[in-house]
Amino acid sequence: MRGDTPVNIAGVVAFPNDEGGARIRFIDSSYNTLFFVPDGGSIVFTPFGGDRELLPCRYLDDYHAIIGGRTFHICEFAESAEQRGAVYAPEHPREGDILDTYTIYQLGDIGAVPYAFMPYDQAKAKLRFSHYRRAYRGVLAPKVTLDDLYLKHNQDSRPFGQRMHSLSMSDVIVLNRGGTEKAYYVDTVGFQEAKRFLNPPVWKRKPPAQER
Repeated sequence: MRGDTPVNIAGVVAFPNDEGGARIRFIDSSYNTLFFVPDGGSIVFTPFGGDRELLPCRYLDDYHAIIGGRTFHICEFAESAEQRGAVYAPEHPREGDILDTYTIYQLGDIGAVPYAFMPYDQAKAKLRFSHYRRAYRGVLAPKVTLDDLYLKHNQDSRPFGQRMHSLSMSDVIVLNRGGTEKAYYVDTVGFQEAKRFLNPPVWKRKPPAQER
């Protein structure tokens, strides 16, 4: 697309930037900056339960871009991705880019699990990754806390509000920061790190008599 080809953005005519050095800012829905992509670059977009897509990006101005052939305000794109449970990252990450994510797990069959909606002290010995289903995934800015996520996923307007119940006791949030994953159990008040969720104990089998 040439710079003299206008694009209509919510009734305002804008012209794509053809000058070198323009960068598109990608944020979360709270306006936290995650990374920048150069004009003409691409992002990897992964919707919840879907395949990865490579979306070419074109700078329009500091708050608008063409992403995957559609014109977005940068916050509109973030909100749309949030509602789809999608994560996004630059095709070619650079130092300083925020690529962190979080995943919410909820019990797959509440009636079949003895610790559903129970405090961590009662659940920790029985906690099993296999009891859970992946319910949601999103991007994670550095300043976003577990409490922030709890508030977001308890609002009536929460993402996936028709597909998953509000964040509740016995749910697990897995944070992936800098490539390191940590799981947190939603407790009566606050959260408890649940190392067993991602790293179940390895039980040594008892050797048969002839191996003793």
